[in-house]
Amino acid sequence: MSSPREERVIEEFQRRRQTLLRNFALAMVLIGLGLGLRQLIDSYPNFLGIGVNTWRALSIAQLISGVVFAVTGFNQYKCPVCDKILRAHDKYYLGVAINPDKCPHCGARLS
Repeated sequence: MSSPREERVIEEFQRRRQTLLRNFALAMVLIGLGLGLRQLIDSYPNFLGIGVNTWRALSIAQLISGVVFAVTGFNQYKCPVCDKILRAHDKYYLGVAINPDKCPHCGARLS
């Protein structure tokens, strides 16, 4: 049986996890659209009567937005107790543990 405090920690972590996954999915969509748009303007330079430079700026904006969403999701994915990013291996590894049972830093139960 877990205490009410543990339940709140688990709920907060699961909320942060869902936000990370949504941000990552949105980032992938934006990056994919940016790359697809870049391919489209290479094939059809005056697509819809809009100049190439405008399309390039739009595709770059989509790529940058995708990176911003990914970094934002990554930075908010922290343990609710110790407030450290949940990395899967060590501090030099850029990935995160998607659904850990406990925090590798403080040992708090997360799922």
